[in-house]
Amino acid sequence: MLLFDGLVYLDVQKTGSTFVTAFLQACCRRPQIHYHQHDRLRRKLAPGAVGVISVREPASQYLSLFRYGLDGKGGLYHRLKDHGVAEVYQPTQEAFETFVEILLQPETAPLLHDSFEPVAHKFDMGMMTFRHLLLAVKWPLATLKRLPRDGLPTAYPRLRLWSVALRQEHLVADLQTLVARHPDLFDLEAAQAFLAPRPRINRSDRGAGLSTDLPAPLMARLLQREDLIYRTFYPHLLPEGQADLTA
Repeated sequence: MLLFDGLVYLDVQKTGSTFVTAFLQACCRRPQIHYHQHDRLRRKLAPGAVGVISVREPASQYLSLFRYGLDGKGGLYHRLKDHGVAEVYQPTQEAFETFVEILLQPETAPLLHDSFEPVAHKFDMGMMTFRHLLLAVKWPLATLKRLPRDGLPTAYPRLRLWSVALRQEHLVADLQTLVARHPDLFDLEAAQAFLAPRPRINRSDRGAGLSTDLPAPLMARLLQREDLIYRTFYPHLLPEGQADLTA
């Protein structure tokens, strides 16, 4: 979480957050108040402050997390290693699909986050939606505990802290839109220079040929468990007839 006077950025893991954080710290005109990487907002947001969150299509997010683990990096890799599951990290499509299957199993929830298990069972929720909600909602664990099992989809639009979403797939364009809508918050010349084309960073060669084109049953399960993110941000990827929660 990166807090400025007038803006808060909710930096969900594996959503381009390193780039967004660097951009905001370089280009925001307002004084920085607080920064704690991937932490939740624990104070009252000032009236009129702009809430910004970054998001990523969950299948791509799972792949990014898997490739990070191929390099022996990340808290999840070490948790799985401690529980004897690290052998799944092989640079093959089959291994990636097995990785997704493991992470979608409710019984794996305790390995993913200390507080995830009851939420995963109650809402049939996937890890990427849980990570999103930890930052997107004030007091997320208490809020999820009091919500009824079927109450999250309708409650989320009023509970969310953000008003602007930055899609990892269109990060530069979405940041340019943010600057255009809130020119008072940004140094426009610095923003233009920062967002100029440059070589991509944080790229690993391991697993470069892997695909998010998952077998249909596995993809259906992923869509089911990450439903909130898909319906809110990627409704075009859902089966026909599903509605966008933000429409």
